[in-house]
Amino acid sequence: MQSVHIDDSPMKKVDDVTGVILAGGRSSRMGRDKATLEVAGTPLFERVLDVLQDFFAAVLIAGDRPDLARPTVPHHPDIYPGSALGGLYTGLLKARTEWIFAAPCDMPHPDPELIRVLLEHREGHQVVVPHTSAGFEPLFALYHKDCLKPMRAMLEEGHYRIYDFYDQMSVRYVSEAELPPGWKQSLINVNTPEEYSKIRKKT
Repeated sequence: MQSVHIDDSPMKKVDDVTGVILAGGRSSRMGRDKATLEVAGTPLFERVLDVLQDFFAAVLIAGDRPDLARPTVPHHPDIYPGSALGGLYTGLLKARTEWIFAAPCDMPHPDPELIRVLLEHREGHQVVVPHTSAGFEPLFALYHKDCLKPMRAMLEEGHYRIYDFYDQMSVRYVSEAELPPGWKQSLINVNTPEEYSKIRKKT
């Protein structure tokens, strides 16, 4: 009988994209640090970090969070503090790769399959972002270093709505039909005590 070889080797990590965890927010609506809130016994930051470290060879933290940093996961205080756009800009500027994949630090269920789907669509574009019936998901998306110039211009003007620079870029909008099953749960993040309570009850 012919033997069957099962490849159980670890997945090759993506080395031309840096995973960036956005952790510069003030958690004002939550009233306490969102990154350290636990779901199923694991802090939200750790849940995001585990997924990004499994996927990307390099991961960094955008935000002044030395408490979350590791020897192989540095933190970088936001150059323009106070907005998610500033976090994206910092992560993109500090990354050694041409691309970053950004994710907020407060996602209970980040899905590697969703990341894989987004990565498949970056050829020929400068931004890859989910676009669902709820709108854009600019904080769980891919950005090329070409975005730095328009990002900086917006930040210098005090203009922080991330997708307002998209019309200057080649953007690949990934529709609901192209996203993997379970994408709605994957894109949930935690902003308020009420949301956190609901997620804990479901998990």
